[in-house]
Amino acid sequence: MDTRELYADLKSLGTVDSADEYSNLYGYSRSTIRSQWAKRQSPDLSAWVRLWFSLNSIAQDTEDAIKTVHNSERGAYTKGLEELRKLQSRVWQHVTELAS
Repeated sequence: MDTRELYADLKSLGTVDSADEYSNLYGYSRSTIRSQWAKRQSPDLSAWVRLWFSLNSIAQDTEDAIKTVHNSERGAYTKGLEELRKLQSRVWQHVTELAS
């Protein structure tokens, strides 16, 4: 799975604002993802699992927000949640491939 592509997707959803925030989702320090990009490396299996749990937490927070937002905003939140869940599924698929 391409971490740069995933970063762009999460950034477009407003889930992360910077590569440092993205790195934190993996449980890494601030510049680790940028360093991996420079070295053309990919996170290890445990980092991918931490990312999945981070995305799950964000999705749950979004579900809670959907319950409280104004009706006019609910559609945007729901659509974003659907996209986030798709990304989360892709990450889990990648985790299972790495684990096997």
